[in-house]
Amino acid sequence: MLPEPYGGRLVNRLAGAAEVEKRLAERKDLPTIQPFIDQVYDAEKIGIGAYSPLEGFMDSGTLESVLSRDRLPNDLAWTMPILLAPSSPQDLKTLAPLRPGDEIGLADERGALFAVLRLREKFPIDPGRIAQSTYGTTDRAHPNVADIFALGPEAISGPIELLRRLDLPAGRDELTPVETRAEFSRRGWNHVAAYQCRNPPHTAHEYLQRLTLEREDVDGLFIHPVVGRLKKGDYRPDIILSAYRELVNNYYPKQRVLMSALSITMRYAGPKAALFLAIVRKNYGCSHYIVGRDQAGVGSYYDPYAAHRIFDRFDIGIQPLRYEETFFCRACGSMATPKTCAHPKEQQVATSQTRIRTALANREPLPSEIIRPEVAAILGGTDNVLT
Repeated sequence: MLPEPYGGRLVNRLAGAAEVEKRLAERKDLPTIQPFIDQVYDAEKIGIGAYSPLEGFMDSGTLESVLSRDRLPNDLAWTMPILLAPSSPQDLKTLAPLRPGDEIGLADERGALFAVLRLREKFPIDPGRIAQSTYGTTDRAHPNVADIFALGPEAISGPIELLRRLDLPAGRDELTPVETRAEFSRRGWNHVAAYQCRNPPHTAHEYLQRLTLEREDVDGLFIHPVVGRLKKGDYRPDIILSAYRELVNNYYPKQRVLMSALSITMRYAGPKAALFLAIVRKNYGCSHYIVGRDQAGVGSYYDPYAAHRIFDRFDIGIQPLRYEETFFCRACGSMATPKTCAHPKEQQVATSQTRIRTALANREPLPSEIIRPEVAAILGGTDNVLT
């Protein structure tokens, strides 16, 4: 049996067909805002249950609990604020006269209505405190910190009613928690390991995935790349997905691996993001969660193994699979870690994305010990990263 969703129930805020028709007919009378894309993605993930047990954007009490205790008011561990704080002058004008109990339409980046929020509270936010508590810094060079300081002065809270799925970067390659759970069950998987990623695969990633597939307590591997709004210099979503398709289709037994995209904005919060991302994967039906070195890190803001240790502080009902830094050892002739290889660093070939990007930029060939040739061919094209 698959593990239960976080909090014991998979939230479903999708409206029925009759309600959707009614809402669309009333749209001209519905005050509507157009949130930033991060908050658009979050609204959809709330609606489909990916953020269970949340049923809407956080109110002031929930935010305070998360910032001060890393827990929801019901004491469930939770490390990331999920806020709706519109900032555009038009949105602020729309929200000004609204009061608790009023309904607000949410439009996507094309201006099309996709959800309705029933207003519970409007409250001021402190960007500096949110940034420091969540990301451990107020340095605006950190991509998410800059986003926090760009939020509006007030957040609005309330339950979401999702009228439809978004037009997502991955299209049909993005499954909902209901769909992944159904597919896991169809395949006879009871114990599924989630692999979080935001880059195309190299052989260090593959090594961790293969180690996980060898475990007797794992029935299948769920590769779940984040392809929402990323940061400058990240690979484009279609490149990430194409690269992983090559790996999965050419090198893995199809009955043991499933891939699906996850359209959310990447939170580079190190350990706090790792715990949040594991909670999300539990809602998708996973029992195990792979945690590599410096997961969800950026720059030098976090201890590379803090993401391992946070799972000792919080029991979220998912088993972390902790792996150290991996490398290709020329002397061993294989991938290895400090636990399995005694050779000096001179024998180690790094498989970092920095090295891969540098080689690609210089039109240098990538050795097969750090990246599969099929993946290298995809990465070798032009216009592959966000600028």
